[in-house]
Amino acid sequence: MSRQHKIWVSAVKDKMNLKGWKNADLAQAVGFSRKSSAITELFSKGKGSVELKLAVSRILGVDEPWNELDEQKGD
Repeated sequence: MSRQHKIWVSAVKDKMNLKGWKNADLAQAVGFSRKSSAITELFSKGKGSVELKLAVSRILGVDEPWNELDEQKGD
């Protein structure tokens, strides 16, 4: 899993904790069944589409850290 993804997952989990959400709550918020493993796989294996990551980011108000890290590489 990339450094960017680990930073993003940490930020997402922080926001989820603030809301008192579990993975099932986030799955439902992005349009999946509460029993879907999509969020668990996204966090643990990095599996998931860019659209899913953007939806999660939008719902929780998380910036996409890959933009910041890409800019730092160019410095």
